[in-house]
Amino acid sequence: MVLGVVLSALVGFTFVMAAAYAGTLRALEVYFDPTQDSVFLSDDTDPPNRR
Repeated sequence: MVLGVVLSALVGFTFVMAAAYAGTLRALEVYFDPTQDSVFLSDDTDPPNRR
């Protein structure tokens, strides 16, 4: 019973950490790519640049 709870928590934690890692890699890819605009890096006054 305890093993099942620990195993479920471990699987859930692994899934969340893998998703966070993938999201971080995607955010860094957008940040360092000059041809892509990020909604998080642009200000709210200007429309995003489309090249």
